[in-house]
Amino acid sequence: MGEAAIYTPKNILITGAAGFIASHVANRLIRNYPHYKIVVLDKLDYCSSLKNLMPSKSSQNFKFVKGDIGSADLVNYLLITEGIDTIMHFAAQTHVDNSFGNSFEFTKNNIYGTHVLLEACKVTGTVRRFIHVSTDEVYGETEADAIVGNHEASQLLPTNPYSATKAGAEMLVMAYGRSYGLPVITTRGNNVYGPNQFPEKLIPKFILLAMQGKPLPIHGDGSNVRSYLYCEDVAEAFEVVLHKGDVGHVYNIGTKKERTVLNVARDICNLFNLDCEKSIQFVDNRPFNDQRYFLDDAKLKQIGWQERTTWEEGLRKTLQWYTSHPDWWGDVSGALVPHPRMLSISGVEKLADLQKGTQTKSEVEPNNKPKENLFLNGNGHVVGNGKLHHQGNGVPKQSLKFLIYGRTGWIGGLLGQICQKQGIPYEYGSGRLENRVQLEKDIASTKPTHVFNAAGVTGRPNVDWCESHKVETIRANVVGTLTLADVCKKSNLLLINFATGCIFEYDKTHQLGSGIGFKEEDTPNFTGSYYSKTKAMVSIWMILHSLPFAVCT
Repeated sequence: MGEAAIYTPKNILITGAAGFIASHVANRLIRNYPHYKIVVLDKLDYCSSLKNLMPSKSSQNFKFVKGDIGSADLVNYLLITEGIDTIMHFAAQTHVDNSFGNSFEFTKNNIYGTHVLLEACKVTGTVRRFIHVSTDEVYGETEADAIVGNHEASQLLPTNPYSATKAGAEMLVMAYGRSYGLPVITTRGNNVYGPNQFPEKLIPKFILLAMQGKPLPIHGDGSNVRSYLYCEDVAEAFEVVLHKGDVGHVYNIGTKKERTVLNVARDICNLFNLDCEKSIQFVDNRPFNDQRYFLDDAKLKQIGWQERTTWEEGLRKTLQWYTSHPDWWGDVSGALVPHPRMLSISGVEKLADLQKGTQTKSEVEPNNKPKENLFLNGNGHVVGNGKLHHQGNGVPKQSLKFLIYGRTGWIGGLLGQICQKQGIPYEYGSGRLENRVQLEKDIASTKPTHVFNAAGVTGRPNVDWCESHKVETIRANVVGTLTLADVCKKSNLLLINFATGCIFEYDKTHQLGSGIGFKEEDTPNFTGSYYSKTKAMVSIWMILHSLPFAVCT
């Protein structure tokens, strides 16, 4: 590639740069290119910290903005006011274990957040490079005897909720590149390790556990093979992709040096002079654990990148950093358990209690008895903790309390009127459906027995509005509804979701005038409007995930 092809940015927005990999990239660019303006956008989630950006704190070309990539108004504002011409999109939920227990948060952050950024780029028209950071896990499992790694044109076959959301985000990036001509580049990288990494990931977790004299938990038999790159080498790779990467291309960031998880644990034990046999503990495997990821990194090497740090050197540097900064992340006991499961990504405090098999205060009534969860079945009985309470012709109204979303809508308003007439206590939810924290606060303050969702976007004044406001439509109808569903599921609450019949159209089996209608289990077949697509998407997801609540149409 000649010098004429080198890209020179001016104002770069880096998302998620208070996190691990992106902080190393941001610090490197701020240090090496003082004439570039670097704007960092990060919501400071549990695995990010402003301390990761301390090397750049006093730099004149650095600006930090606390905010969520899911906020379209904020993203558009930054692109315009900061004159952003380049986006390096790192922000994401990335830990596989968490995705098995909190998959909706991964959909919200990884897919919806990416969609907001892409739409902002399309609307403002100022961005000359959009670098989307993906993962090697989108390729799925590599065959054990494969000699050549996955190349950039290999099929995507994700096997867990995390990698599925990253693959979904890639599809959006590709579509915006082809449909709207956005100048997009995608990277897919191997595992990264080094200083500043939150200890939910393998290497820092093992180091901290070894420092505390605790066993190192290995999923399954430890034979799973991974490739590890040191963080500074990866930061250099992004520097190369930024300046020399071709628009519309994908670049693997990988290494040919592989090692099993068991060997990683042994290497860390040896650095601490620990007895491997006594220090390593084998635990239950993940629901699905890919045996091997292997990348072909020849394409990136062709434009000037190479791995510089050996495994031994990188591991030694990482160990030295963690032993010098043992309290960098504060209390991380919840992240050090064998199988982290976060009900809410906003914190890790509850996680440790869950892993120990204890209940938190919110799960126990004042009399120290486990809270009894009640719901009404189709026979007019209240069921709670497996017990049946017969109520005759119904349930006493004082035992019910409804939490209703959609106050300003027609159906939501009618629900409130019905409750008033029937003498049923109710409150309208004040939280936005896509905001998990607000929904949890609504439930905690209202203490409902049932949740009714009549909120959503149908169009202003009709569904044609949704065609030109797709971000707002999918945010309310898909992300919002699924987030509410997951919150209700975690709270053991029955959710009645008011959907629509506008997801079906007449076909050969259901012909006009035949008297044969669609059943609840039928697959939606109408794709004539974006509104209908979003409502159908939610219906399908609810069925696929067997979410334990009723869907009323």
